[in-house]
Amino acid sequence: MYIEEFRAAGALTTESAEELAAMAGRYTSRIAVSSNDRSVHALILPWCWEELRLRAGSPVTVTAEQGHRPDLGEDRQAIRAFVDRFQELVGT
Repeated sequence: MYIEEFRAAGALTTESAEELAAMAGRYTSRIAVSSNDRSVHALILPWCWEELRLRAGSPVTVTAEQGHRPDLGEDRQAIRAFVDRFQELVGT
């Protein structure tokens, strides 16, 4: 399992949640986003992103695990790409 923790620079939107879900769908790794005592699987962000109550300064934890291609470091690649895009979308 790979874990990244950071503070959100801004809030998610419907559009950013949709883009992040699409990105998560490119990997077999299970990616989850947690904030404010709530967790959501990245693939379903477009339907429940508001549950995270993300605002500027909110703590965010992203995990990636159980990718089907561990020999290629899929979990590591998935979390890095997801977190980078997340931070681009909400501001850094």
